Amino acid sequence: MRYIILILPIIFASSLIQASEEIKPNSSNEKITEYDNLFSQISQKRVGVSNDEISMVKNPFIMTNKIILKDTNTTVAKIKYILEGTLNKKAKINGKWYTINDKIDGYKLVVVKRNSVIIKNEHLKKELFIRKNNVSKIKFSSK
Repeated sequence: MRYIILILPIIFASSLIQASEEIKPNSSNEKITEYDNLFSQISQKRVGVSNDEISMVKNPFIMTNKIILKDTNTTVAKIKYILEGTLNKKAKINGKWYTINDKIDGYKLVVVKRNSVIIKNEHLKKELFIRKNNVSKIKFSSK
């Protein structure tokens, strides 16, 4: 009787092993077909964004003033815009006359006022004021 009790679990375990081996080939075939489907999907040509759509996207980077490299010692200087005067809807900036909607480097002249102008690009908007004479002689004091 003791032998029968010991043998029954062994027979039961061996039957489970045989049953699991019979199931494995079917599940591996299913896995192979699943992988084949994935590979066929991956190998298909994907359609991305067209060049026209890319060109319509705004630049995500904020651009600051234009930088010019001087000489070979790589000294960096920012371009300064000096408003020298305004007349009707024209402005004299850095010695050259501009009208509304004219391009000044990367900026566009948008507004001309009596004593100032507004230039802007995609990211920045600047207001330039007419310089007073003897700007270098202005003194600042604090209390």
